[in-house]
Amino acid sequence: MDKQTKIDPEIFAYNFMKTIHRPEIEKKDMEVAAKEALAAYLSAYYLIQNFNKIENEFFSEEDTRHKSNYQRILSELNNY
Repeated sequence: MDKQTKIDPEIFAYNFMKTIHRPEIEKKDMEVAAKEALAAYLSAYYLIQNFNKIENEFFSEEDTRHKSNYQRILSELNNY
């Protein structure tokens, strides 16, 4: 269990949202920009929640295949 990677979804999502380049926003476009930022935040937040959930499951079950845990996690996330 000590090899698990745990990512804080709130911190990850906030930092992801900050990386999106936004030009100067006109007042009339503020709502659209806010919706885009919210969509970016929520997408990143739920992706990390899913990652953490998948990783918890993978570390708690015995793996009989020859795939590494991280290969399995990435495979699952690609289906997300």
